Amino acid sequence: MSGVLLRERGFYGNDRGTSHLRFRLLGPLQVNRGEKTLELGPPKQRALLAVLLLRPGLETGVDQLIESLWGEDSPAYAKNLIQKSVSGLRGLLTGLDGDDPGVTLEWSGGGYRMDVGASEVDLYTYEQLAAAGIAAARKGEIMQAVKLLEEARTMSTGPLVEGLEGPMLDRERLYRQERFLADMEVRAELELELGRHRNAVPYLHYAVHKYPLRERFLWLLMLALYRSDRGNEALTTYAVQRARVVEELGVEPGPALRALHARLLLQDPQLMVMSALRQDSGAAQDEIATPITIPPLARRGPFD
Repeated sequence: MSGVLLRERGFYGNDRGTSHLRFRLLGPLQVNRGEKTLELGPPKQRALLAVLLLRPGLETGVDQLIESLWGEDSPAYAKNLIQKSVSGLRGLLTGLDGDDPGVTLEWSGGGYRMDVGASEVDLYTYEQLAAAGIAAARKGEIMQAVKLLEEARTMSTGPLVEGLEGPMLDRERLYRQERFLADMEVRAELELELGRHRNAVPYLHYAVHKYPLRERFLWLLMLALYRSDRGNEALTTYAVQRARVVEELGVEPGPALRALHARLLLQDPQLMVMSALRQDSGAAQDEIATPITIPPLARRGPFD
């Protein structure tokens, strides 16, 4: 997302005072106070901050932190390094004066606990927007759902804490990427439901190019092309992607793609009906028709 748009939304704005912090977890880890970017220290200290931000308000024991940062091959000095890193983060992030408690990082019985207070965290904002967008789609508020999911999409500027290493961060990075792609599949489905097929084509071309083995994006692109009077392109796109999958994996495309391809060859008029999207995609693929549980603010992944 561009810096201009982020400032318009307030993520990089100064309206909340220079003492408030803004954390960026999507892309390289970054923390700003006003216009100043903070120096967060060595890689393990940065990784520790990322782990704590992914568990806001929750106690995380030293042993759990060691596993999160090193896994089974932790060095003998791991506990000392964690204590040193916590001290360093406290000096960087805690409140500047008594009127602004800022971020707190405390030992609470069984572990360290971080509270970001009034600070802004891009990942939390993304999760709120995406969850609200999915909820709006379930209620049939398609235009509102598209707006919210598009805002969520522009929040994602890169992989979670890109460049930082650690077993937990690797797991969370994969989880967040999968959630992002699932949200964007819904975003594309809604565009087709609204009849905005031509608008969806460039986005879906990009998604298919970047995630060539993600069959749902290809399915949606083929349908969008067909509905945009570009049926031959839809068939060509399928043929190119099929050849790639056969060469790289030695398997045919999945049943949903093959079924859509067959209907395109027959020029099935039902493909022009908006409800065809849900009828042909299969219940397992249909994020809108199939109820799923998405917390209001998914701050934790399944591997915590």
